[in-house]
Amino acid sequence: MDPSSLREGLSALSSAAGTLTGWSLTILGATVAGIVGSEYLRPQGRIRFFYLLFLPGWFSLGMSIFYGDKIARRFAAAAFTQNPERLEQIGQSMNSEYDQQRFFFQFAVLLFGFWITSLLIWWVFARKINAKH
Repeated sequence: MDPSSLREGLSALSSAAGTLTGWSLTILGATVAGIVGSEYLRPQGRIRFFYLLFLPGWFSLGMSIFYGDKIARRFAAAAFTQNPERLEQIGQSMNSEYDQQRFFFQFAVLLFGFWITSLLIWWVFARKINAKH
């Protein structure tokens, strides 16, 4: 494979990984702000257990950020190699890590989506809502 074409592909992959890392950080910050914020709904009873979905969601976002960092580091390493075989190895590793990054990001979005859906259903059908004021 042509090294210049491979470098362009690695650049695109690194850019996509950076975008996912940015989204992961945004979701992480928004969920933390939503929990520690002073104005949010506090459900009573068993529905509160749905808030435990934040823990695996945050873990998944952390893993997505971790893999995004690995991709950025490999892309920096690719800039310093002149060996086409080594460049191809770096590309294969980046591709595998990007796949992992996407998996953890999508899993986190699924968990937070499940949480917000359950909260919405509770909000619509609850007889009495206790809002913190």
